[in-house]
Amino acid sequence: MLLLNFLFSFLLSSPPLPQIDPVVIVKEIRITGNHKTRENIILRELDFMVGDSLNKQNLEKRLELNRRKIMNTNLFISTEVTVVEELNNEIVIEIRLQEQWFILGYPVFQIADRNLNEWWERGHQFGRTIYGVHLIHSNFRGKAERLQLNLETGFTQRVDLIYRMPYIDKAQKTGLGFSISYATNKNVAFSTINDTLAYRRSEDKVLRERFNAAVSLKKRYHFYDNHTLELRYNNNSIDDTIRRLNPNYFGDGRTSQKYFQLSYYFNYDFRDNVTYPLRGKRYELLINQSGLLPVDDIHQFEVTGTYSRFHPISQKWFLGMTLEGKVSFPGNQPFYNTRGLGYGSDLVRGYELFVVDGSSYFYSRNTLRYKLLDRFFKIKFLKVKQINNIPLGIYPNIYADFGYASNQYTERNLSKLANKGLFGGGFGIDIVTYYNVVWRLNYSFNGQGQSGFVFNINREF
Repeated sequence: MLLLNFLFSFLLSSPPLPQIDPVVIVKEIRITGNHKTRENIILRELDFMVGDSLNKQNLEKRLELNRRKIMNTNLFISTEVTVVEELNNEIVIEIRLQEQWFILGYPVFQIADRNLNEWWERGHQFGRTIYGVHLIHSNFRGKAERLQLNLETGFTQRVDLIYRMPYIDKAQKTGLGFSISYATNKNVAFSTINDTLAYRRSEDKVLRERFNAAVSLKKRYHFYDNHTLELRYNNNSIDDTIRRLNPNYFGDGRTSQKYFQLSYYFNYDFRDNVTYPLRGKRYELLINQSGLLPVDDIHQFEVTGTYSRFHPISQKWFLGMTLEGKVSFPGNQPFYNTRGLGYGSDLVRGYELFVVDGSSYFYSRNTLRYKLLDRFFKIKFLKVKQINNIPLGIYPNIYADFGYASNQYTERNLSKLANKGLFGGGFGIDIVTYYNVVWRLNYSFNGQGQSGFVFNINREF
C-alpha cells in the first residue's frame, strides 16, 4: 500500500522548476574623463552595450574584465567601471577614465649594446650610446591612431616614421599600419666569437646601411586575439671591411642584401595588465618568410611560438612563467639573419653578457613576485593631471631560467654555449610606474659560475 501511494504521488508531482539566474538590463553607459579619446574607441572594448541583459551573479567579475581591456589600450593612467544606479532590474554603468598625455616629445639617451652590463663591460664609453628625440602622438585624432617620428644619432644614425590606425571599417575590427626606416652605422657587430659580439669601428666611413618599408593589416575577430599580416621590403648593405672580416655576414661574401619579407603574427592576450601582468595568459605565434621572389638574396623560414602564464598564489604572491621556442630553416644562415639567445628579452637571465647564435632555440623563464606596494600617489603641487597622479608598484622577486640554442656551425664563432643546456637564476626588485615604465634591478648568476647585478628599463607601448 505504501508503495502504491509513493508511485501515485510521484506521477502527480510536478518536476522542480529550473532556477533562473537573476539578470539586469544595461539602461545607460556613461563615460567620463575622455577629453580626447572618442567614445567609440572605448565602447569597442566592451563585451556589452545598452539594452543587453547581464547576469547579476557574475556582474562584478565581468565589469573587471572590461576594465582591464580598456586599461590595456595604453591610453589611460587609470580606469574604473562601476554600477552607479540600479532600479527595477535596470542599471547605469559608469566608466571613469584618466587619460595619459598623448603628445610626447622627449629626448632619447640609450646604450647601443644589448643591455647595461654589456655596455659597462665594453668600457662604458659615450661613443656606444644613442641619443636623439622621439615624437609620439599615441591617440591621433582621438581614434587611438599612433603617429611616431624617431630621430637618433650617435652609435646609430636612424630615422623612423610609423603610423598605425586601429580600424578602417565600421565593425572596428580591421586596422592598417605603415612604417619606413633608414639607419647607418660606423660601428658594427660583424660576428660572434666565444659567444660574444665582436665589433669593428670606423671613424670616417659608414660600415652598414639599412632601409626598410612595411605595410601591415591587422584583424581582431574577438576581444583578446589579434592577427597581423605584414609585407616588408629590406635593403641592407655593408662596407667591404665587414665582408672581409666575416664573408658570412650576408652569406656568400655579399656586401648587399635585398629581399621581400612576409610575416603572420597571432596574439591572444588575456592578461590583467600588459605593462606588468600578474594574472592571465598569453599565446603568440610568429611565422616569417624572408625571401619571396627568386631574385631575393635570402630565403629563410622561421616559426616562433610563445606561451606565458601569470597566476596569483595569494593576495601578495604571484607566479609568472614564459615558454618560447623557435625553429628556422635552413640551418646554414647568414650571420645578420641568425637570432638565437641573447637578443632583447630572448635570453636566460644570468647570461646577459652572452649571445648564443643558433637557428633554433628554446627557453623557460620563471618568476615568483611579491607585491610590496601598489598604489597611486597624488602630487598636489603639480597642476597637470596627466602627471600629478603617479602609480607606483614595487615587486621583489626571485627567478630561475633554462634555455638551449641549436647551432650546427659552432666552428664559425667558437661557441661554447650552443648545443648545451643553460641554467640561470637570481633575485631582484621591479618598480612599475606611470607611462608603462618598468625599472628592474636584479642580481643574477649562471651555470658558468658567474654572477653580477643587472639593471634595465623597459616601456611597454
